[in-house]
Amino acid sequence: MLPYSARADSLSAEDYQWIGERIFQNETGGQRAHLTFWSSAEEFPSFGLGHFIWLPAGLDLPFEATFSQMVDFVAQSHPAPDWIQQPHPPWQTKAEFDQAWSSADMADLRDWLEDTKAQQIAFIVQRFKQRAPDLTQGLQPEEAAQIQAKFNQLMQTRHGQYGLIDYVNFKGWGTNPIERYQGEGWGLLQVLQAMPEAEELKDNVVLMSAFSQAAKTVLQRRIELAPAARNEQRWMAGWARRMEGYLP
Repeated sequence: MLPYSARADSLSAEDYQWIGERIFQNETGGQRAHLTFWSSAEEFPSFGLGHFIWLPAGLDLPFEATFSQMVDFVAQSHPAPDWIQQPHPPWQTKAEFDQAWSSADMADLRDWLEDTKAQQIAFIVQRFKQRAPDLTQGLQPEEAAQIQAKFNQLMQTRHGQYGLIDYVNFKGWGTNPIERYQGEGWGLLQVLQAMPEAEELKDNVVLMSAFSQAAKTVLQRRIELAPAARNEQRWMAGWARRMEGYLP
């Protein structure tokens, strides 16, 4: 089990806002319109500050759908529109989504998503804290110790915390067996595995540079292993810019 760094429980309101605004910029470009989004390159829409995935019924893809989990969490303090409290969206295709774009329901949803950004980042951080202890589950003791050491080093600084939390929200933990291309994952675990050993990461600049470069390497490998029809190379430039944003 991976002991969760006490630093994570000391995130201040300023830290939450700082991390949340960066995730909001990464996912939406800071644009209200992109709080409800369906890319022409994807088979599903995504919503909110963290672009939480809402999978249409019957769609089988190697990605975790987190929109409904986020809605359940935020609705505890900010009641959500009834129509979004469902496991699947009311649109099966992007064309249907586009047709509904200007509807009153969609405007209400954007209002709710804009008003609850603080609660959405709280959801992201809470999920991170809850699942961090499982990161090294199933690894051999020596490897688990190295992963733990790198994780704990990253948790000591604001930029490191941001990198960890954002990457997990972006590409997952890497421990879910369904999130694989040709048996290879692309989550946080794989990034930490691709980094040099903890003893070589002497200061924050070296540490964050190693994290950023390892993430790029893992994402490039994902692209190479992805089904050719997905043409994931088109996203690499944007992904690389996001990884460079982790540097102090």
